[in-house]
Amino acid sequence: MKGFKRFFGIAGLALLSANAWADLPHSSILSRYGVTTDQLPKPAESDDVKPVEEKSRFHIQPEQPFVTVRIGEDNTPEMTGNLSIDRMAQQERQRCQRLQEELVRRGERPFSCDDSLPGMALPR
Repeated sequence: MKGFKRFFGIAGLALLSANAWADLPHSSILSRYGVTTDQLPKPAESDDVKPVEEKSRFHIQPEQPFVTVRIGEDNTPEMTGNLSIDRMAQQERQRCQRLQEELVRRGERPFSCDDSLPGMALPR
């Protein structure tokens, strides 16, 4: 049954396409109105205008390095303006520095207090 429906569907589309094709004129529009291509007006001559260079919409900046190496940098936490948060960050920084000094005194490997690799910092 499927093949039968498909056959009649395709046959119907072919019949409609043939009907539309028969309605189209077989000659060009110009010949129907009695005009030749020589009788058409010539296009107006225009001066060749150089295209104006547009400013870029994008501000392209040189690529920043992914990591920069800084030695001996003492990063202090940024001040937020909230006294309790600033005091807490300062105390945490001091506690971390004391812990770093203790690890160096024991001869163990120190860690970074600002969650970065020692001697490495991400660009800002």
